[in-house]
Amino acid sequence: MRIYLLIITLIVITGFLFFKKEDVVEDISEIEKQKIVKIKKILEQEFSNKLRLSGFTEASRVVTLKAQVEGKVSSKYFDKGSSYKAGKQILLIDPEDKVAKLKEMEALLNQRKKEYEVAENLFEKGFRSEVKLSKSRTNFENALASYERSQVDLNNTKILMPFDSIVEESFVELGDYLKKGDPLAKIVDLDPIFVNINVSEREIKKIFLNQNARAIIADKVYQGSVNYISKTSDSQTRNFKIQVKINNKRNEILSGLSSEVEIQLNPEKAFFIASSLISLDAQGRVGIKVVEEKKVRFLTAKIISDVGNGYWINFDQPIKNKEIFIITQGREYSLDGELVQTQIETND
Repeated sequence: MRIYLLIITLIVITGFLFFKKEDVVEDISEIEKQKIVKIKKILEQEFSNKLRLSGFTEASRVVTLKAQVEGKVSSKYFDKGSSYKAGKQILLIDPEDKVAKLKEMEALLNQRKKEYEVAENLFEKGFRSEVKLSKSRTNFENALASYERSQVDLNNTKILMPFDSIVEESFVELGDYLKKGDPLAKIVDLDPIFVNINVSEREIKKIFLNQNARAIIADKVYQGSVNYISKTSDSQTRNFKIQVKINNKRNEILSGLSSEVEIQLNPEKAFFIASSLISLDAQGRVGIKVVEEKKVRFLTAKIISDVGNGYWINFDQPIKNKEIFIITQGREYSLDGELVQTQIETND
């Protein structure tokens, strides 16, 4: 009886060990079947994107000076294309008749003033009515207004530069007779100079006043800032107009030049991924393959910027610990959700 029990026990133990060995072999075989991929750790970084836009330069001010009095051009003190400071006299309209008119109005003013003073004195003594006093005061005030107008007309015979600028066009010559409102010269202020740009409704959300900008104009680089953002879009293109202001002390930037502008945007968190590591999933979505807890996971990427040798991207899916382990070798034959073995890539 004991022999039978011993034989049965040996059979049970032998069977248990046999099946356990088979399970271990199966586990080892399963591990051996797992693909081996190389991965690289990439950390989230702060990235400042740039908007790249095109536009044209424009003078900050373009003004046509016009005659405010009639008369003959007696002196001309400017040349077309030259720059002049504010307050510089550039033209003189013959003032002779204006001087005579001013003297006449001054004499009349003195006469009306004396008449008013006499009328006021008599009124205070009761020898002059209030109506006559009022008439004398009106005559004096009219004479004063005429005298002041004559002074203004005389001053307006001297044409002065209203601000630092360049004479772009001249419309008069010596001896020309001018009427009030006739154009004299077109002047242009190039400092500062503006770059006018049209931006889309998607881009306008990223732009704000005083934002730093970099402009490339005629192969030279200039620093500026956003000084104007329109509040309404163009009715046809739906674009918004913005202006970038650039200091132009030497007037070396001309109006009407093509310009390439880069506007620095606020920094944001992103991952830099080499171009060769970008993949497509079965639906054609752009993304990358990473390993999380020994499983392959496809992350759909949102590309922020293409910098030539790679992309700055972020993801709609949450990222643990602000780091990813991207598959650098073996991603072509790795499927989403598949268990894999990993090797950390040591070289950059």
